[in-house]
Amino acid sequence: MVYEGMDPFLLQLVIIPFIVISLGLLVVWITKKIMLGVITTLLANILLELILYGANLSSWNITFPIVTLIISLLLIMKRRE
Repeated sequence: MVYEGMDPFLLQLVIIPFIVISLGLLVVWITKKIMLGVITTLLANILLELILYGANLSSWNITFPIVTLIISLLLIMKRRE
């Protein structure tokens, strides 16, 4: 089930990454625990993929948590300066 009114390209490459990475970073900011943010990003992306595309899981399930981890580490290092 794909949302009918939205371009799938835009959804997969802009909207879903923004949502799941932002959610992971929000969890890191609130809890101050990086791994919890990475796990939240992974679970949010898996959930969105299962809801929107059925049983197909993509390589984005590896990419988005890594991006969240890198951004979180950079933010934590900047905060400690």
